[in-house]
Amino acid sequence: MNRAKHDVGRSVNDGAVSLRDVVMRHEVVQQRNGPPASTAMDRGVSSLNIGFALNDRDWPKAKQLLEQVKDGEIGGEDDGNFGYATVPVPAGCYSILLARLQGENPDANPSFAQAREQLSQKVRASPGNALLLSALGIVDALLARKEDSVKEARRAVEILPISKDAMDGPGVLANLAVVYAWTDEPDLAFEQLGVLAKTPEGVYYGQLKTDQLWTPIRNDPRFEKLLAELAPRN
Repeated sequence: MNRAKHDVGRSVNDGAVSLRDVVMRHEVVQQRNGPPASTAMDRGVSSLNIGFALNDRDWPKAKQLLEQVKDGEIGGEDDGNFGYATVPVPAGCYSILLARLQGENPDANPSFAQAREQLSQKVRASPGNALLLSALGIVDALLARKEDSVKEARRAVEILPISKDAMDGPGVLANLAVVYAWTDEPDLAFEQLGVLAKTPEGVYYGQLKTDQLWTPIRNDPRFEKLLAELAPRN
């Protein structure tokens, strides 16, 4: 499971310090010690801040942060926070998500195809990597390539089921749920979420509540029902 999203969910569920506070503390320490010689920004903090901006629907801030990453300041990739499988992807994948969240046509920007090809090259270089394949499934879902996206995400689950890997398997299954959400298959999306809600390292209230990847099914009554079931108890 994506560690950052996992921590966000658990911090909301168990009342622990928020991940934003952790990030702020990290930034204070980094400012005190100075940035690493090899980077102008910390990749992990930058990736988390992109996620925060998207979750807050702060599109200008998300775009600004994405441009910093894509310009090469931290290598042009995130820190494994795209979707729920912990694997770095090209920053352009976030641009595709940002465009879709703003209601833009995925075919309108030629750079989206370039970002997709960059990720596809990583998949071809590691054909057995379920994390990369499931991330490509999400990108293809965002690009309205339904047949490809479902095939990729399902294959990823076959390669790395929860029964084989209790830590990363749930993240791959969550990515399949995201693919179903974006490809107009809400029944199948909720089927996977139902499994994840009962699975250790599965899905948490904080993730569902804030993550914009669930936007296509957020207004479904079943989504509110699932949130109520996962909500922290007093």
